[in-house]
Amino acid sequence: MLELNPILVKDLRSRMRGARAYVLLTIYLLILSGVTLLLYAALAGSIGNDLNAGRQIGRTLFLTIASVALVEVCLITPVLTSGSIAGEKERQTYDLLIASLLTPWQLVWGKLASALAFALLLIAAVAPVMSLAFLFGGVSLAEVVIAMVGLVVTAVLYATIGLFWSALTRSSLGATSFALGSVILILLGIPFLIVIATLILGRDVSSDFLEAPLFIYLSRLFIAAHPFIALGVTATQISSGENIFVEVVEAGASSVVVPSPWLLYSFLSLIFTMVLLFFCVRLLNPTRPVTTEAPARAKQTGAPDGA
Repeated sequence: MLELNPILVKDLRSRMRGARAYVLLTIYLLILSGVTLLLYAALAGSIGNDLNAGRQIGRTLFLTIASVALVEVCLITPVLTSGSIAGEKERQTYDLLIASLLTPWQLVWGKLASALAFALLLIAAVAPVMSLAFLFGGVSLAEVVIAMVGLVVTAVLYATIGLFWSALTRSSLGATSFALGSVILILLGIPFLIVIATLILGRDVSSDFLEAPLFIYLSRLFIAAHPFIALGVTATQISSGENIFVEVVEAGASSVVVPSPWLLYSFLSLIFTMVLLFFCVRLLNPTRPVTTEAPARAKQTGAPDGA
């Protein structure tokens, strides 16, 4: 149970009782509120007296708030976990942590859960700001739920990325650098590869290959690996009146049904999270020698083991 994990209790107390948590939460909400206020002022002055102005403002505010919150989650959550294990190594307490009665999984789970608790607090703080879009209309409950699910899934995955680098490296600075570098590589590398693949496939590949079901499934999986693309495509589908769970792709004379991008993104994030947690546990699992020093010395001297 959560309350029986001493690592979780210790990290939660140190994380929540300090002034750092309140300062970070305040800055997080100030950025989100400031962007929302500036956007509303710009939209209210440009739209004018249009009858659909309320719905346009509401939908634009919702998409902007969700995008800014997603950017902040992508950048903050890896930092929350990147120093959790590497910090123990810097403080010379890592050996004591490994020598405790806790299993490697309990250590990993305690470190990850304490960081996710604060990340979920940041996501929960977005809900009141996001609810402002309902005052104007143009946003459905399904879109809000999918946006919150996307934020939570992203927080879990990127926090696990930070924890993995924290277990692999020996300094907090190195772990933070590698974690943020991995996040930037995902956010910028996938769109770059999509553009390159589009240029190549649009020029040198036949339409029969592009309309093959296997290519459609693989392309949707690749696109769904990016949080902004997956959630953005889902928002476009919902605004067009399409199903929120499946997407129908026209492939020549036939149609291919694939899961919605947000479902694929959640599925891929869960797989990558489990893989990274597995490696974290393996990295924290201490190696033990097969033979002891006494039998080895006995073999050298020719004496029996009990001598």
